[in-house]
Amino acid sequence: MNPQQEYELGAAAFKAGNAAQGAQHLRNAAFAGHAEAQNQLARVYFAQVKSRTDLADLEAAAQSGDHVALFVLAMCFLDGKLLPKDTDKALAALKHAAALGNVMAEAMLSAPQPQ
Repeated sequence: MNPQQEYELGAAAFKAGNAAQGAQHLRNAAFAGHAEAQNQLARVYFAQVKSRTDLADLEAAAQSGDHVALFVLAMCFLDGKLLPKDTDKALAALKHAAALGNVMAEAMLSAPQPQ
């Protein structure tokens, strides 16, 4: 199945109320480089981070090479969500996510910096 089909199946599954199946399809599309799937999966991950346990799960996924989890972890460092704000750690996580193919991290790293 191609990434666009995976993305569409994921979106349909979420719409039908099947979050687990939707997340799996989004994950498949995201890891195949589908930018919108990466974006949607990041939103799902970020919304699920509500406790220290959720944060530990996110960190474990990031350490295992999940580039979407790395991106979300970077956002947690930038926002101070369940962790102290730390732009250095956020930047390191963004760079690692981009190196693994995360297009959102790549875009953030290539955005013009404010003067």
